[in-house]
Amino acid sequence: MVLLAPFQKEKLEYFFNFFDSNGDSFIEHDDLHGFMKRIVDYTQWSTNSPAYNEMFGVHEAFFEILMEKTEHNRVDLDDWLKLWSKLIHGSMGMQNFPVWLRLLPKSLFRIIDRDEDGIIREDELADFYTKFVKLESQEAKVVAKTAHDTMTDYGRYPLDLAGYEQIFANFLLGKTPYGPGRFIFGCFEHSPHHTKFKLIRGTDDDEEEIKINVEKKGRRGSTEAVRLRLKKV
Repeated sequence: MVLLAPFQKEKLEYFFNFFDSNGDSFIEHDDLHGFMKRIVDYTQWSTNSPAYNEMFGVHEAFFEILMEKTEHNRVDLDDWLKLWSKLIHGSMGMQNFPVWLRLLPKSLFRIIDRDEDGIIREDELADFYTKFVKLESQEAKVVAKTAHDTMTDYGRYPLDLAGYEQIFANFLLGKTPYGPGRFIFGCFEHSPHHTKFKLIRGTDDDEEEIKINVEKKGRRGSTEAVRLRLKKV
């Protein structure tokens, strides 16, 4: 178990609320249907479509394993943070997490990539921030501009799945508000563009910060095979 930094806790609390679709401060099976409704409302996928069925399968397994790991049918924020403190310990990237968690950024990428071309554009980020995260439209456009510039090194690299997964790892593992992971949901105001921060030297373990490598190493495997492995992990 690792001690979570304050900014990690803030991000993980948002991630908790992301799944708590009814807002009762618990993640439970009932939230799955509300969560999937938000996805359908945003993507306009048919509930009979392969995309919907795959997304439902991934998140149904996620909810089940989450409750199994925490030994609760209703997971509260304290349970959630304790679980993540265990999962994060020793992790340097998404490859260090179990399969049932590694599928989450893949799913989020698919939700944002509306035209399904394998690249997230600035306008797709702004649309996600506006309609899914619920930022004000103008604010979402401003944040999306900064986010996309940061995530792509000002257009040097496309924001593809391989890069997005590494940025998502920074969202989970980054302890300071300077990495690109703060833009996964675009709703954290701790931006180095607006706020000055002091870096407090901690232990060697506390100072471990993931480095974002945007080399395109990702590859697409069999969705069905991944789903079968997911159920077993």
